[in-house]
Amino acid sequence: MKDLKGTKTEKNLMEAFAGESQARNKYTYFASKAKKEGYEQIAFIFSETA
Repeated sequence: MKDLKGTKTEKNLMEAFAGESQARNKYTYFASKAKKEGYEQIAFIFSETA
């Protein structure tokens, strides 16, 4: 396998990973908030999406 260091592919992978990681954190946060506010079904959907 070729070394990806310093390539456009490496940059794209890092950006994609960062975006997906942020999305997961947001879904997890909103699941927690929904659960605290009594929206169990909404919390479940956010958790499953995360």
